[in-house]
Amino acid sequence: MRVLFTVWPNPSHLYPVVPLAWALRSAGHEVCVAAHPEVADAIAAVGLTAVPLGDPALMPVPLGPGRAYTAERAQVARVTEELALGPEDRELWDTFSQFMFPAIWDFHPYGAAPDEPSPAMDALVAFAREWRPDLVLWDPCFPGAAVAARACGAAQARFITAPDWWGWSVDRLAERAAAATGPCEDPLLRTLGPVAERYGQSLDDELIRGQWTVSTLPESMSIPVSTPTVRVRWVPFSSQTVMPSWLRPLPDRPRVGLSLGLSWRRYLEGGWDHVPALLDAVSGLDIEVVATLNAKQLAGVGELPGNVRAVDYVPLDQLVPTCSALIHHGGLATYSAAVSLNVPQLITDTLTADVLAVEEGGGMGATKHAASPVSVRRVLDEGAGLVLDIGTPSAEAMRERIARVLGEPSFREGAGRLREEHLAMPSPHDTVPVLEKLTARHRP
Repeated sequence: MRVLFTVWPNPSHLYPVVPLAWALRSAGHEVCVAAHPEVADAIAAVGLTAVPLGDPALMPVPLGPGRAYTAERAQVARVTEELALGPEDRELWDTFSQFMFPAIWDFHPYGAAPDEPSPAMDALVAFAREWRPDLVLWDPCFPGAAVAARACGAAQARFITAPDWWGWSVDRLAERAAAATGPCEDPLLRTLGPVAERYGQSLDDELIRGQWTVSTLPESMSIPVSTPTVRVRWVPFSSQTVMPSWLRPLPDRPRVGLSLGLSWRRYLEGGWDHVPALLDAVSGLDIEVVATLNAKQLAGVGELPGNVRAVDYVPLDQLVPTCSALIHHGGLATYSAAVSLNVPQLITDTLTADVLAVEEGGGMGATKHAASPVSVRRVLDEGAGLVLDIGTPSAEAMRERIARVLGEPSFREGAGRLREEHLAMPSPHDTVPVLEKLTARHRP
Protein backbone atom coordinates (compact mmCIF):
# COMPACT_ATOMS: atom_id res chain seq x y z
CA MET A 1 0.00 0.00 0.00
CA ARG A 2 1.19 3.51 -0.80
CA VAL A 3 0.32 6.23 1.72
CA LEU A 4 0.69 9.96 1.11
CA PHE A 5 0.58 12.36 4.07
CA THR A 6 0.10 16.08 3.50
CA VAL A 7 1.04 18.56 6.23
CA TRP A 8 0.80 22.31 6.67
CA PRO A 9 4.36 23.73 6.61
CA ASN A 10 5.26 23.78 10.27
CA PRO A 11 7.12 21.11 12.26
CA SER A 12 4.25 21.06 14.77
CA HIS A 13 2.06 19.68 11.97
CA LEU A 14 4.75 17.22 10.84
CA TYR A 15 5.93 15.63 14.09
CA PRO A 16 2.54 14.16 15.18
CA VAL A 17 2.30 12.11 11.95
CA VAL A 18 5.80 10.64 12.24
CA PRO A 19 5.00 7.68 14.56
CA LEU A 20 2.08 6.54 12.36
CA ALA A 21 4.11 7.09 9.19
CA TRP A 22 6.91 4.93 10.58
CA ALA A 23 4.44 2.27 11.75
CA LEU A 24 3.16 2.08 8.18
CA ARG A 25 6.71 1.85 6.84
CA SER A 26 7.61 -0.81 9.37
CA ALA A 27 4.61 -2.83 8.17
CA GLY A 28 6.04 -2.75 4.64
CA HIS A 29 4.04 0.14 3.15
CA GLU A 30 5.49 2.97 1.08
CA VAL A 31 5.13 6.43 2.64
CA CYS A 32 5.69 9.94 1.31
CA VAL A 33 5.02 13.30 2.98
CA ALA A 34 4.06 16.21 0.73
CA ALA A 35 4.34 19.80 1.92
CA HIS A 36 5.62 23.28 1.17
CA PRO A 37 9.37 23.25 0.36
CA GLU A 38 9.92 25.11 3.65
CA VAL A 39 9.61 21.86 5.62
CA ALA A 40 11.16 19.43 3.13
CA ASP A 41 14.42 19.24 5.09
CA ALA A 42 12.52 18.64 8.35
CA ILE A 43 10.62 15.76 6.72
CA ALA A 44 13.84 14.21 5.43
CA ALA A 45 15.47 14.67 8.86
CA VAL A 46 12.91 12.33 10.47
CA GLY A 47 13.69 9.64 7.91
CA LEU A 48 10.65 10.07 5.69
CA THR A 49 10.49 10.78 1.96
CA ALA A 50 9.75 14.46 1.38
CA VAL A 51 7.79 15.70 -1.64
CA PRO A 52 8.24 19.50 -1.96
CA LEU A 53 5.14 21.06 -3.48
CA GLY A 54 6.31 23.52 -6.10
CA ASP A 55 9.16 25.88 -6.77
CA PRO A 56 10.28 27.64 -3.55
CA ALA A 57 10.71 30.87 -5.52
CA LEU A 58 6.99 30.82 -6.38
CA MET A 59 5.82 29.67 -2.96
CA PRO A 60 5.82 32.34 -0.24
CA VAL A 61 6.22 30.95 3.26
CA PRO A 62 2.89 31.12 5.14
CA LEU A 63 2.78 33.82 7.78
CA GLY A 64 0.90 31.75 10.31
CA PRO A 65 -2.43 32.00 12.15
CA GLY A 66 -2.34 35.76 12.66
CA ARG A 67 -2.27 36.80 9.02
CA ALA A 68 -4.85 39.51 8.51
CA TYR A 69 -7.07 38.36 5.58
CA THR A 70 -9.29 41.30 6.47
CA ALA A 71 -11.87 40.92 3.69
CA GLU A 72 -12.13 37.16 4.15
CA ARG A 73 -12.59 37.46 7.90
CA ALA A 74 -15.38 39.99 7.34
CA GLN A 75 -17.24 37.48 5.14
CA VAL A 76 -16.89 34.77 7.78
CA ALA A 77 -17.98 37.21 10.51
CA ARG A 78 -21.37 37.55 8.79
CA VAL A 79 -21.77 33.76 8.88
CA THR A 80 -20.79 33.81 12.55
CA GLU A 81 -23.60 36.21 13.38
CA GLU A 82 -26.13 34.09 11.47
CA LEU A 83 -25.13 30.97 13.43
CA ALA A 84 -26.07 32.72 16.71
CA LEU A 85 -24.04 30.29 18.82
CA GLY A 86 -23.89 30.10 22.60
CA PRO A 87 -20.58 30.77 24.44
CA GLU A 88 -19.27 27.18 24.41
CA ASP A 89 -20.17 26.60 20.78
CA ARG A 90 -18.82 30.01 19.85
CA GLU A 91 -15.41 28.99 21.23
CA LEU A 92 -15.37 26.00 18.87
CA TRP A 93 -16.53 27.98 15.85
CA ASP A 94 -14.12 30.87 16.49
CA THR A 95 -11.17 28.51 16.72
CA PHE A 96 -12.14 27.03 13.36
CA SER A 97 -13.13 30.20 11.55
CA GLN A 98 -10.42 32.54 12.83
CA PHE A 99 -7.54 30.16 13.50
CA MET A 100 -7.83 27.34 10.95
CA PHE A 101 -9.41 29.19 8.05
CA PRO A 102 -6.56 31.71 7.59
CA ALA A 103 -4.09 28.82 7.46
CA ILE A 104 -6.23 27.18 4.76
CA TRP A 105 -6.35 30.43 2.77
CA ASP A 106 -2.56 30.43 2.53
CA PHE A 107 -2.93 27.66 -0.07
CA HIS A 108 -6.62 27.80 -1.05
CA PRO A 109 -7.49 31.51 -1.39
CA TYR A 110 -11.02 32.45 -0.43
CA GLY A 111 -13.22 33.04 -3.44
CA ALA A 112 -10.43 32.45 -5.94
CA ALA A 113 -11.20 31.70 -9.57
CA PRO A 114 -10.40 28.10 -10.55
CA ASP A 115 -7.90 29.29 -13.16
CA GLU A 116 -5.86 31.42 -10.75
CA PRO A 117 -2.28 30.15 -10.13
CA SER A 118 -2.17 27.37 -7.56
CA PRO A 119 1.40 26.01 -7.59
CA ALA A 120 1.12 23.87 -4.43
CA MET A 121 -2.08 22.15 -5.54
CA ASP A 122 -0.82 21.69 -9.10
CA ALA A 123 2.33 20.03 -7.77
CA LEU A 124 0.35 17.82 -5.37
CA VAL A 125 -2.14 16.64 -8.01
CA ALA A 126 0.65 15.99 -10.52
CA PHE A 127 2.60 13.91 -7.99
CA ALA A 128 -0.50 12.00 -6.85
CA ARG A 129 -1.46 11.13 -10.43
CA GLU A 130 2.06 9.88 -11.12
CA TRP A 131 2.83 8.07 -7.82
CA ARG A 132 -0.73 6.71 -7.40
CA PRO A 133 -1.14 6.47 -3.62
CA ASP A 134 -3.75 4.12 -2.23
CA LEU A 135 -4.46 6.38 0.75
CA VAL A 136 -4.05 10.12 1.35
CA LEU A 137 -4.04 11.28 4.98
CA TRP A 138 -4.52 15.05 4.94
CA ASP A 139 -3.98 17.92 7.30
CA PRO A 140 -7.23 19.89 7.79
CA CYS A 141 -5.24 23.06 7.13
CA PHE A 142 -4.53 21.68 3.62
CA PRO A 143 -7.93 20.22 2.65
CA GLY A 144 -7.23 20.35 -1.08
CA ALA A 145 -5.41 17.05 -0.58
CA ALA A 146 -8.82 15.34 -0.63
CA VAL A 147 -9.27 16.70 -4.15
CA ALA A 148 -5.85 15.33 -5.12
CA ALA A 149 -6.84 11.93 -3.68
CA ARG A 150 -9.95 11.78 -5.83
CA ALA A 151 -7.97 12.93 -8.87
CA CYS A 152 -5.76 9.84 -8.60
CA GLY A 153 -8.33 7.35 -7.31
CA ALA A 154 -7.08 7.11 -3.71
CA ALA A 155 -8.98 6.72 -0.47
CA GLN A 156 -8.64 9.78 1.76
CA ALA A 157 -9.07 10.72 5.41
CA ARG A 158 -8.26 13.62 7.68
CA PHE A 159 -5.46 13.32 10.25
CA ILE A 160 -6.23 15.58 13.22
CA THR A 161 -4.31 16.29 16.42
CA ALA A 162 -6.85 18.55 18.12
CA PRO A 163 -10.56 18.53 18.86
CA ASP A 164 -12.38 18.22 15.56
CA TRP A 165 -13.15 21.91 15.15
CA TRP A 166 -13.31 21.23 11.40
CA GLY A 167 -15.88 18.42 11.54
CA TRP A 168 -17.99 20.20 14.17
CA SER A 169 -18.08 23.42 12.12
CA VAL A 170 -18.93 21.53 8.92
CA ASP A 171 -21.89 20.01 10.78
CA ARG A 172 -23.05 23.47 11.92
CA LEU A 173 -22.77 24.89 8.41
CA ALA A 174 -24.80 21.94 7.06
CA GLU A 175 -27.52 22.59 9.66
CA ARG A 176 -27.56 26.26 8.72
CA ALA A 177 -27.89 25.44 5.02
CA ALA A 178 -30.71 22.98 5.69
CA ALA A 179 -32.65 25.58 7.68
CA ALA A 180 -32.12 28.44 5.23
CA THR A 181 -35.08 29.62 3.17
CA GLY A 182 -32.81 31.05 0.48
CA PRO A 183 -29.16 31.16 -0.64
CA CYS A 184 -26.64 31.60 2.17
CA GLU A 185 -22.91 32.27 2.22
CA ASP A 186 -20.87 29.07 2.67
CA PRO A 187 -17.22 29.87 3.49
CA LEU A 188 -16.18 26.27 2.83
CA LEU A 189 -17.71 26.34 -0.64
CA ARG A 190 -15.97 29.63 -1.39
CA THR A 191 -12.67 28.18 -0.16
CA LEU A 192 -12.70 24.63 -1.55
CA GLY A 193 -15.11 24.92 -4.47
CA PRO A 194 -12.56 26.54 -6.80
CA VAL A 195 -9.97 23.90 -5.83
CA ALA A 196 -12.29 21.06 -6.84
CA GLU A 197 -13.39 22.81 -10.02
CA ARG A 198 -9.78 23.38 -11.09
CA TYR A 199 -9.30 19.62 -11.38
CA GLY A 200 -12.68 18.80 -12.90
CA GLN A 201 -14.47 17.77 -9.72
CA SER A 202 -17.60 18.85 -7.86
CA LEU A 203 -17.27 19.68 -4.19
CA ASP A 204 -19.29 17.25 -2.09
CA ASP A 205 -19.61 16.17 1.52
CA GLU A 206 -16.96 13.45 1.21
CA LEU A 207 -14.33 15.89 -0.07
CA ILE A 208 -15.10 18.34 2.74
CA ARG A 209 -15.20 15.83 5.61
CA GLY A 210 -12.91 13.06 4.44
CA GLN A 211 -14.09 9.48 4.10
CA TRP A 212 -13.11 9.04 7.74
CA THR A 213 -10.96 10.80 10.33
CA VAL A 214 -7.85 9.66 12.18
CA SER A 215 -7.62 11.43 15.55
CA THR A 216 -4.85 11.39 18.14
CA LEU A 217 -7.14 12.56 20.95
CA PRO A 218 -9.06 10.31 23.36
CA GLU A 219 -12.82 10.35 23.45
CA SER A 220 -12.80 12.49 26.59
CA MET A 221 -11.16 15.40 24.71
CA SER A 222 -13.24 15.09 21.56
CA ILE A 223 -16.37 16.87 20.41
CA PRO A 224 -19.29 15.11 18.68
CA VAL A 225 -19.05 15.03 14.88
CA SER A 226 -20.85 13.04 12.21
CA THR A 227 -17.70 11.74 10.46
CA PRO A 228 -16.47 8.24 11.47
CA THR A 229 -13.32 8.48 13.60
CA VAL A 230 -10.38 6.12 14.09
CA ARG A 231 -8.33 6.87 17.20
CA VAL A 232 -4.57 6.38 17.46
CA ARG A 233 -2.38 7.06 20.46
CA TRP A 234 -0.35 10.27 20.22
CA VAL A 235 3.30 9.23 20.58
CA PRO A 236 5.29 12.36 21.44
CA PHE A 237 7.94 13.04 18.82
CA SER A 238 10.03 16.09 18.01
CA SER A 239 13.28 17.02 16.37
CA GLN A 240 16.07 15.22 18.19
CA THR A 241 19.37 16.61 19.48
CA VAL A 242 22.24 15.02 21.37
CA MET A 243 21.20 14.67 25.01
CA PRO A 244 22.90 17.48 26.96
CA SER A 245 25.33 16.37 29.66
CA TRP A 246 23.59 18.43 32.33
CA LEU A 247 20.25 16.64 31.89
CA ARG A 248 21.36 13.60 33.87
CA PRO A 249 21.98 12.55 36.59
CA LEU A 250 18.88 14.09 38.13
CA PRO A 251 19.34 17.02 40.53
CA ASP A 252 18.85 16.60 44.28
CA ARG A 253 15.87 18.98 44.25
CA PRO A 254 12.76 18.76 42.02
CA ARG A 255 13.20 19.78 38.40
CA VAL A 256 10.42 21.68 36.62
CA GLY A 257 10.26 22.10 32.84
CA LEU A 258 8.98 25.30 31.24
CA SER A 259 7.92 25.29 27.57
CA LEU A 260 5.75 27.88 25.85
CA GLY A 261 5.59 26.39 22.37
CA LEU A 262 7.87 26.28 19.34
CA SER A 263 5.13 27.16 16.84
CA TRP A 264 3.78 30.03 18.90
CA ARG A 265 7.18 31.69 19.21
CA ARG A 266 7.90 31.13 15.53
CA TYR A 267 4.94 33.22 14.39
CA LEU A 268 4.16 35.57 17.25
CA GLU A 269 6.20 38.59 18.25
CA GLY A 270 4.17 39.58 21.32
CA GLY A 271 2.30 37.79 24.06
CA TRP A 272 5.32 37.11 26.31
CA ASP A 273 4.60 39.73 28.99
CA HIS A 274 3.89 37.00 31.54
CA VAL A 275 7.35 35.41 31.26
CA PRO A 276 9.03 37.71 33.85
CA ALA A 277 6.30 36.90 36.38
CA LEU A 278 6.68 33.17 35.69
CA LEU A 279 10.42 33.31 36.29
CA ASP A 280 9.90 35.45 39.40
CA ALA A 281 7.47 32.82 40.69
CA VAL A 282 9.90 29.92 40.34
CA SER A 283 12.81 31.93 41.77
CA GLY A 284 11.27 31.69 45.23
CA LEU A 285 11.13 27.89 45.25
CA ASP A 286 13.78 25.27 46.06
CA ILE A 287 13.61 23.73 42.59
CA GLU A 288 15.62 23.59 39.39
CA VAL A 289 13.89 25.01 36.31
CA VAL A 290 14.79 24.22 32.70
CA ALA A 291 13.13 26.90 30.55
CA THR A 292 13.08 26.22 26.81
CA LEU A 293 12.77 29.89 25.87
CA ASN A 294 14.45 31.85 23.08
CA ALA A 295 15.65 35.45 22.98
CA LYS A 296 12.24 36.71 21.81
CA GLN A 297 10.49 35.15 24.79
CA LEU A 298 13.15 36.39 27.22
CA ALA A 299 13.25 39.95 25.87
CA GLY A 300 11.45 41.40 28.91
CA VAL A 301 13.55 39.46 31.44
CA GLY A 302 16.53 40.98 33.17
CA GLU A 303 18.92 38.66 34.99
CA LEU A 304 17.76 35.06 35.13
CA PRO A 305 17.08 33.62 38.61
CA GLY A 306 19.88 31.43 39.88
CA ASN A 307 17.74 28.28 39.77
CA VAL A 308 16.71 28.74 36.10
CA ARG A 309 18.59 27.30 33.14
CA ALA A 310 17.37 28.86 29.86
CA VAL A 311 18.00 26.83 26.70
CA ASP A 312 16.61 27.46 23.25
CA TYR A 313 15.52 23.87 22.74
CA VAL A 314 15.54 20.44 24.36
CA PRO A 315 13.32 17.63 22.99
CA LEU A 316 10.42 17.14 25.38
CA ASP A 317 10.87 13.37 25.36
CA GLN A 318 14.35 13.97 26.82
CA LEU A 319 13.41 16.73 29.27
CA VAL A 320 9.99 15.75 30.62
CA PRO A 321 10.97 12.32 32.10
CA THR A 322 13.42 14.16 34.36
CA CYS A 323 10.78 16.60 35.65
CA SER A 324 8.46 16.59 38.63
CA ALA A 325 6.10 19.00 36.82
CA LEU A 326 5.81 20.76 33.48
CA ILE A 327 4.73 24.39 33.02
CA HIS A 328 3.43 24.99 29.50
CA HIS A 329 1.11 26.98 27.24
CA GLY A 330 -1.57 24.33 26.69
CA GLY A 331 -0.54 23.15 23.23
CA LEU A 332 -1.66 19.58 22.69
CA ALA A 333 1.77 18.26 21.72
CA THR A 334 3.20 19.50 25.01
CA TYR A 335 0.14 18.32 26.93
CA SER A 336 0.47 14.85 25.38
CA ALA A 337 4.17 14.66 26.21
CA ALA A 338 3.37 15.31 29.88
CA VAL A 339 0.50 12.81 29.84
CA SER A 340 2.46 10.03 28.20
CA LEU A 341 5.36 10.51 30.63
CA ASN A 342 3.17 10.72 33.75
CA VAL A 343 4.06 14.29 34.78
CA PRO A 344 1.68 16.80 36.47
CA GLN A 345 1.02 20.00 34.54
CA LEU A 346 0.70 23.73 35.15
CA ILE A 347 -0.93 25.42 32.16
CA THR A 348 -0.68 29.14 31.45
CA ASP A 349 -4.16 30.38 30.66
CA THR A 350 -6.52 33.29 31.18
CA LEU A 351 -10.19 34.07 30.87
CA THR A 352 -9.48 37.71 30.04
CA ALA A 353 -8.10 37.29 26.51
CA ASP A 354 -8.93 35.66 23.21
CA VAL A 355 -7.29 32.37 22.30
CA LEU A 356 -6.42 33.71 18.89
CA ALA A 357 -3.56 35.74 17.50
CA VAL A 358 -3.95 39.51 17.29
CA GLU A 359 -1.88 42.18 15.61
CA GLU A 360 0.36 44.18 17.91
CA GLY A 361 2.49 47.01 16.60
CA GLY A 362 3.24 45.43 13.25
CA GLY A 363 3.96 42.02 14.75
CA MET A 364 1.75 39.22 15.90
CA GLY A 365 0.95 38.56 19.53
CA ALA A 366 -1.26 36.27 21.56
CA THR A 367 -1.87 35.56 25.21
CA LYS A 368 -2.89 31.92 25.10
CA HIS A 369 -2.86 28.99 22.72
CA ALA A 370 -5.96 27.99 20.77
CA ALA A 371 -5.94 24.52 22.36
CA SER A 372 -5.34 25.64 25.95
CA PRO A 373 -9.04 25.60 26.95
CA VAL A 374 -9.14 21.93 25.89
CA SER A 375 -6.02 20.83 27.74
CA VAL A 376 -6.96 22.92 30.79
CA ARG A 377 -10.35 21.25 31.11
CA ARG A 378 -8.88 17.76 30.88
CA VAL A 379 -6.10 18.44 33.39
CA LEU A 380 -8.52 19.99 35.89
CA ASP A 381 -11.14 17.26 35.42
CA GLU A 382 -8.63 14.57 36.41
CA GLY A 383 -6.84 16.63 39.05
CA ALA A 384 -3.56 16.32 37.14
CA GLY A 385 -2.48 19.92 37.60
CA LEU A 386 -3.51 23.55 37.93
CA VAL A 387 -3.83 26.73 35.86
CA LEU A 388 -1.42 29.65 36.10
CA ASP A 389 -3.39 32.83 35.39
CA ILE A 390 -1.38 34.97 33.00
CA GLY A 391 -4.18 37.45 32.34
CA THR A 392 -3.23 39.31 35.50
CA PRO A 393 0.04 37.54 36.34
CA SER A 394 0.94 37.43 40.01
CA ALA A 395 4.28 35.82 40.87
CA GLU A 396 3.06 35.07 44.39
CA ALA A 397 -0.12 33.33 43.21
CA MET A 398 1.74 31.32 40.59
CA ARG A 399 4.43 30.33 43.11
CA GLU A 400 1.78 28.99 45.46
CA ARG A 401 0.22 26.86 42.70
CA ILE A 402 3.55 25.47 41.53
CA ALA A 403 4.39 24.51 45.10
CA ARG A 404 1.03 22.76 45.46
CA VAL A 405 1.48 20.65 42.33
CA LEU A 406 4.97 19.65 43.46
CA GLY A 407 3.99 18.95 47.04
CA GLU A 408 0.55 17.32 46.96
CA PRO A 409 0.47 13.62 45.90
CA SER A 410 -3.02 13.96 44.40
CA PHE A 411 -1.63 15.71 41.32
CA ARG A 412 0.72 12.83 40.58
CA GLU A 413 -2.25 10.47 40.99
CA GLY A 414 -4.26 12.58 38.53
CA ALA A 415 -1.38 12.48 36.05
CA GLY A 416 -1.42 8.69 36.40
CA ARG A 417 -5.12 8.57 35.47
CA LEU A 418 -4.46 10.61 32.33
CA ARG A 419 -1.60 8.28 31.42
CA GLU A 420 -3.80 5.19 31.82
CA GLU A 421 -6.35 6.72 29.43
CA HIS A 422 -3.55 7.56 27.02
CA LEU A 423 -2.09 4.04 27.04
CA ALA A 424 -5.54 2.50 26.49
CA MET A 425 -5.68 4.03 22.99
CA PRO A 426 -4.50 1.92 20.04
CA SER A 427 -0.82 2.36 19.21
CA PRO A 428 0.30 3.43 15.72
CA HIS A 429 1.31 -0.21 15.13
CA ASP A 430 -2.18 -1.43 16.07
CA THR A 431 -3.80 1.19 13.83
CA VAL A 432 -2.07 0.06 10.62
CA PRO A 433 -4.43 -2.93 9.99
CA VAL A 434 -7.43 -0.64 10.54
CA LEU A 435 -6.16 1.76 7.88
CA GLU A 436 -5.48 -1.13 5.52
CA LYS A 437 -9.09 -2.33 5.79
CA LEU A 438 -10.60 1.14 5.46
CA THR A 439 -8.44 1.88 2.42
CA ALA A 440 -9.54 -1.32 0.72
CA ARG A 441 -13.16 -0.46 1.46
CA HIS A 442 -13.07 3.16 0.27
CA ARG A 443 -10.62 3.12 -2.61
CA PRO A 444 -12.50 3.19 -5.95
